Amino acid sequence: MSGIHGIGITDALGLYDKTRAEARTLKARLPESDLSDIVQEVLNRVKNQPLLNSRSLDLPSRAKVERLCYALISDDGQEGQRFIESVYEDGASLDAIYLCYLAEAARILGEWWETDDASFYEVAIGSSRIYAIMRSLSYLFVPKTQAVTKTAIFATIPGETHTLGAQMAADLFGKEGWDIQLIMGKDHDSLVSEIGQSNCRIIGLSAAGAHSAVPLARLIVALRVSNPAAEIFLGGQIIDQAQDLMPALGVDGIMTDVPAALDLMTKSWQRAAAR
Repeated sequence: MSGIHGIGITDALGLYDKTRAEARTLKARLPESDLSDIVQEVLNRVKNQPLLNSRSLDLPSRAKVERLCYALISDDGQEGQRFIESVYEDGASLDAIYLCYLAEAARILGEWWETDDASFYEVAIGSSRIYAIMRSLSYLFVPKTQAVTKTAIFATIPGETHTLGAQMAADLFGKEGWDIQLIMGKDHDSLVSEIGQSNCRIIGLSAAGAHSAVPLARLIVALRVSNPAAEIFLGGQIIDQAQDLMPALGVDGIMTDVPAALDLMTKSWQRAAAR
């Protein structure tokens, strides 16, 4: 996406390829029923992004978005990426690429899935590529104002009953001068909504074990769409119990203990403050 990215193209393209690799790993590790929930999460989160304006390039025809859909499910893993680059070079805004082209493509892929005009495999491929393109654009979503204090959200995975670790970590971070918002006991949609409204750029998730792998993967996907500029860190026993899934979850860092978490998140805050 040289036309889109300019500065930072290497990192952006690397993130696109990394995200596609994560999706392939997740597909290989999870049964189709679980993967279906994650694919549906991508489609729902992306297609519900709001339209921003009425420029013709920013409101493409259905036929044009269908061409994007075919590119996204083609055998060429880069075809959808090249389509988006050409749209940008024609003058579409970056907001429109994120919120109109990709969101509408997600909606159409969902329709095709429901009407059997596309197989689950095709929709899974297409949704993972939409997700990868969106992640590669995430560096563009920089807040206009920076937090003066070190702030972060700590949250437990929906359905998680082991919350002591998250509470202790929040308390220890507080002693080190951090402003921590601790969210526990929320269902998936409520949690995503609350975090999304915060615009927080550092998110720490806690999962107690391998049983949380699927809701965790679904949550990460949702947060990548709702909070594209945020860095997401993971802690809890799941790190040891589901080591084979760690490379597929797409987190920005693993928190093995509180000192490691403090180091990771301090560096993250410093990166955000420097932008």
